[in-house]
Amino acid sequence: MGEVKGGGAIAYIAPEAYAFVTKDIVGLRSAGMHVHPFLFHATQAWRLPFALLRQWAFLHRMRSKGVRCVIAHFAGHHTVLPVLLGFETHIVIAGADACSFPGIAYGSFRKPLMRRAMEFSMRRARTLLPVHLSLARFENTFSDLGPREQGYAHFVDSLRTTSIAVPYGFNASIWVDAHGDERAGAVCIAMGAANGNAIHYRKGVDLIIAAAEALPELRFTIIGALDTKSYASAPPNLTVMGRMSQPELRAMLHAHSIYLQPSVMEGFPNALCEAMLCGCLPVVSAMTSMPEIVGATGVVIKQRNSAELTSAIAKLDSLHQEQKATMRERARERILGFTEQRRTDALMRIAQGRPAEGMGE
Repeated sequence: MGEVKGGGAIAYIAPEAYAFVTKDIVGLRSAGMHVHPFLFHATQAWRLPFALLRQWAFLHRMRSKGVRCVIAHFAGHHTVLPVLLGFETHIVIAGADACSFPGIAYGSFRKPLMRRAMEFSMRRARTLLPVHLSLARFENTFSDLGPREQGYAHFVDSLRTTSIAVPYGFNASIWVDAHGDERAGAVCIAMGAANGNAIHYRKGVDLIIAAAEALPELRFTIIGALDTKSYASAPPNLTVMGRMSQPELRAMLHAHSIYLQPSVMEGFPNALCEAMLCGCLPVVSAMTSMPEIVGATGVVIKQRNSAELTSAIAKLDSLHQEQKATMRERARERILGFTEQRRTDALMRIAQGRPAEGMGE
């Protein structure tokens, strides 16, 4: 795909300033687009009316400036007003807005009011931009924490809005492979995890703890925990750490041989792709995009149980160094095509009303 030139102005709306939201805004601005960001900030129910009032005022300012296009990250309450007020709205479907997992209190479609807001928005949007086409319809065969039939096109009956897959992009000059044979052990990034909370179970931290107990000779690390003290009873070969800077995180990925993503649900996981670029061998669950991302460069576990995860980790750890080196190179190669420029070009084309070449429908 050739680089898309040109400017214009859009509003970019998101629930919070997630890293992938910031990357989109920076990329679009670097490509010459005038981006007006708006963060909805309504994580608590009592904030919703105030967030809607702020957004109403913001959108009227945008209209007075001649802005007609909105890119919204995730579908939700924050996508109702853009479509209701007649903006050309493109909704990025990223994962939580494609599923329902009541067993871990995850997934926007499990909430009745949110579900109505999403259905209203998705039916009236110009396009839906899933980060992977599997998010439209997929089967949950991995766990019993949610229904088998999943995906936004399943929950929104007879949906006719065009879907265009636009995967996330990654900077391979930042996430580099350190090479070397000194790396060992398994690592997982679980931002916001605390023992027993929804993220703990969604990211499979409970399975990782069981695997660490079963493999006492192997080093395990969890990064991004909200409450590290809640894991005080973890086995001695498991270290739980809080948030890290990007250089610190990269160094931790370089220090480990295996990356673990045994998640109940993911869209197009950034941490997995960055770990693969850094040369980690992946172990992932058989959910949505992950089997396709990993291919033959790691192990895909079919069921949510610690025995299968433990077996997968042991299998990768037992490989000869030459085998590991070859697989690491292949893992990195699988992610190299998912560039930040490719995503920015696709979003630019969509915002300008031009075909998003090479993304697929």
